[in-house]
Amino acid sequence: MRANRFITGILGVSALLASCASTQPLDPFGSSLKAWPEPPDTQRIALVGEFTRSADLGIRRSMWGRLIDFAAGSRDDAMVRPMAVAASDDNQTIFVADPGAHCVHRFDLVDARYACLSLRGGLSLVSPVGLAVTPDGALFVSDSTLGALYRLEPGAKWLEPFGDPSDLQQPTGLAWDDGERQLIVTDTGAQSIKALDADGKLIREFGQRGGMPGDVNYPTYIWLDSGSELLVTDTLFFRVQRFGEDGTFISTFGQNGDTAGSLPRPKGIATDTYGHIYVVDALFHAMQIFDSEGRLLLSVGTRGPEAGQFWLPNGIHISGDNTIYVADSYNKRVQVFRYVGPEV
Repeated sequence: MRANRFITGILGVSALLASCASTQPLDPFGSSLKAWPEPPDTQRIALVGEFTRSADLGIRRSMWGRLIDFAAGSRDDAMVRPMAVAASDDNQTIFVADPGAHCVHRFDLVDARYACLSLRGGLSLVSPVGLAVTPDGALFVSDSTLGALYRLEPGAKWLEPFGDPSDLQQPTGLAWDDGERQLIVTDTGAQSIKALDADGKLIREFGQRGGMPGDVNYPTYIWLDSGSELLVTDTLFFRVQRFGEDGTFISTFGQNGDTAGSLPRPKGIATDTYGHIYVVDALFHAMQIFDSEGRLLLSVGTRGPEAGQFWLPNGIHISGDNTIYVADSYNKRVQVFRYVGPEV
């Protein structure tokens, strides 16, 4: 009798969960919540949302997953210390590297699914800090503690090793060059930038620790712009450096300081479709926007937990429609913005 009641109860919960399931694609980022700068100045950046767990994006656990949660207690998929973020160009799949959770969070807004990505056999990452997504949906991940790179094929469940770990010391930032079919890696430990072909073979290395143009001092993140030039945050030289795909030094901007436009601790970097350069600065707790020549256009953020504030932010990603994702590390969230200003 008790068994029948238990089965009846489970079936009832199952039916209720199934009736609540949604098959509609998710669109969590709508109208502007806040914009910068304030009038009468022309607005450039609008905040459109934030998220710290799958539920914030409207993603619900599957029916059977919720049954397991019902029986065993719910699983918390909240971010712990997000360091990097990347998204497909249609914004329908978002990845967040989270060394605090020892995984990469994958949020699929089409199928309304969440996964905490790990290595084959369920082995955890240790310190995932860099991400890059290819146009066909493959994902690259760097783990700075393991000193290794990993690749997730489209539709695959497990991250697989990529490249030879002996070629790397402390890989951090990643950028995928689809034209040349190569992965560009900032190797912070080696004080250099490295290029690997599509099979993971090291094909080029440039940069070294020193004081000359093109030298680097603990480089962190990297971005490939629309002109196939590489932008690198040269963290302990307090600047951004621009290189050609072959490693040729082109230009630099930035300096240490305590005023807007300085770069005392530059981390994530990205560009939008207009060529504006976005640099996340962890010491300023801000996202600074520069023109293509390195002149400051706008600084967004101060330290704090409110909308548009940051606490030790790190990674940034900008998709093709100028949706801007910032990994707000110690606020345990990703904030989402859009560029709404003029083209210049």
